Amino acid sequence: MSIRMASTDVVDAFTSTRETLEKAEIKDDFFLDLITSCLLIERVGESSNQDWWESRVLSETGRARLSEVTPKTQLRSQITLALKVGRKAESDQLPDDSISLFSFGPQMDSRLTAVLEGIESDEDLALEALEALTSQSLEEGWTDIVIAETASNITPSTDLEPLSNSSFDDSYLIEDSSYVQDDIEPDKWRILTTLLQGYGQCTDQLQVPYYSLESELKSENA
Repeated sequence: MSIRMASTDVVDAFTSTRETLEKAEIKDDFFLDLITSCLLIERVGESSNQDWWESRVLSETGRARLSEVTPKTQLRSQITLALKVGRKAESDQLPDDSISLFSFGPQMDSRLTAVLEGIESDEDLALEALEALTSQSLEEGWTDIVIAETASNITPSTDLEPLSNSSFDDSYLIEDSSYVQDDIEPDKWRILTTLLQGYGQCTDQLQVPYYSLESELKSENA
């Protein structure tokens, strides 16, 4: 029998993870929500859950193994590795010059790297709520509860077309228009919301939501 993930479990995992990141000295509201969203999706997609990618980084076993290798920076190492797994899994399915949940464009990704480097080491901090999150069955819209109840800066703003009748592609473009680098910062909350909503439409199969990003070369020649 498949294990269905309860909405309360998702909310608790998001809230607890965000609080842990705050204790680890991440202060920026946007990056708190972005990193927490990424970690939630990463955990749901791990091989012990939806099996969207081959990873157990955010499981209790994953934490134990990292603690042996990097005991003083276990939390930072775990988060960084989890984000790398998600970024690699997305990039394998997406065209070049894309904006996705794990890859927000070069400028935002550079800022994210700096935020991760500032994570304070604390052996008492662990992502235990994510470790406890288990599911082999998802209902469409499963991320809506996170958007509605836990992330005050994120509000649903886009009505996405259901994926249930779409072809079984590995990804889908959210909008036909593309972003340029300078447009990402003022629109970052809407982008995050919509990407999170997009992942919430994934149930039996992963279909990576993304926006097109104009390459720097095209922008310079415009």
